[in-house]
Amino acid sequence: MKRAMLVAAMAMAAVFGAAVAALAAPWASTESLAGGSVALTNSQANSVWAPVAVLWKFSAATNATVTVVRVSQGSAFLVSSQNVVNAGTAIWIPEASYPFAVGDALRVTCTATNGVVQIIRKGE
Repeated sequence: MKRAMLVAAMAMAAVFGAAVAALAAPWASTESLAGGSVALTNSQANSVWAPVAVLWKFSAATNATVTVVRVSQGSAFLVSSQNVVNAGTAIWIPEASYPFAVGDALRVTCTATNGVVQIIRKGE
C-alpha cells in the first residue's frame, strides 16, 4: 500500500514538473512582413508575457529600418529602432524584461516587406 502511494506521488510530481516546465517555455509566432507591420496583443486577463527576441529574415539582402514598439494604455513607446544595411537578417534581444499585461500590444514594423518576422515570448 505504501509503495503504491509512493509511486502515485512520484507520478504526480513528474506530471506537475512537466506542466511547470511547459508554462515557462517560450513560444514563437512567425508572421509575414508583407504589410510592413505586425502586432501581438495580450488578450488574456490573467496572463502576462514578455518578448525574449524579435527576429527578421529577408528573402534577399536588403536595406530597411526595423522598429519594436510597446503600446500600453493607449500610448506608444519606441523600444528599439535599427537600420539594416545590406543584410538578410536582423535581431532584437531586450536588455530588460518588458511585461505585457492584458490590453498591451507589441508592434513590430519594417520598411522592407520581403520577409518574415518571428516574435519569441515567454510567460511571466
